[in-house]
Amino acid sequence: MNSFTATTVSILAIALALPSLGADVPSTRTTITRGVSHLNAALRDELIERGRNDQKYRAALQEQLIKSPTSAPAQTLDLIKKQAELDRQNIDRIGEIVRQFGWPGRSLVGEDASTAAFLIVQHAELKDQQKYLPLLEEAVKSGEAKPADVVMLEDRVLTREGKKQRYGTQLHSGPDTGEKLVLYPIDDEEHVDERRAAVGLPPLTEYLKLFNLAYHPPAKK
Repeated sequence: MNSFTATTVSILAIALALPSLGADVPSTRTTITRGVSHLNAALRDELIERGRNDQKYRAALQEQLIKSPTSAPAQTLDLIKKQAELDRQNIDRIGEIVRQFGWPGRSLVGEDASTAAFLIVQHAELKDQQKYLPLLEEAVKSGEAKPADVVMLEDRVLTREGKKQRYGTQLHSGPDTGEKLVLYPIDDEEHVDERRAAVGLPPLTEYLKLFNLAYHPPAKK
């Protein structure tokens, strides 16, 4: 994989896999937070803003990667550098928040801000993802985070460790794929859509349309 494609795919991660945290996010004054009695409004607002920063340049990079996966205009490289710096600042702040409050779940910061915290970790270095995955798993068990969040992070960690993913959320490109975006290998791929449905993710066919890709499921045994 050339350095442009590798870096861009890493920067993009799941930019189109989740609801946007941009201008269409509900105002923090009207965001619904079910069952919240001790909401930390200041932390909620901060995380939502950091979630917007997490997505700040990813839409433009996504478009560039789909149009021209092997070329790197100077403007695109500049966007990559800017997004990487925002990502670094965001994950450093997540560390501070976790040390003070634990994982920022729904009851502490509400749904939108909790999703923003997940996005920041999803775009972090592997060591940070490995560190926070168990916390996110516990948050899901206690109803503090969405199951879809933890499986996307799980897939991300598995693929970066050289293992098969379970939910088909991760893609890559390189010389072995003719520089085309393809799915990382999926464990028990025959039942992947069943696993996706169980955590609220759409079928792979629908998900891959976001990347202008067709999915050809394996023949059932």
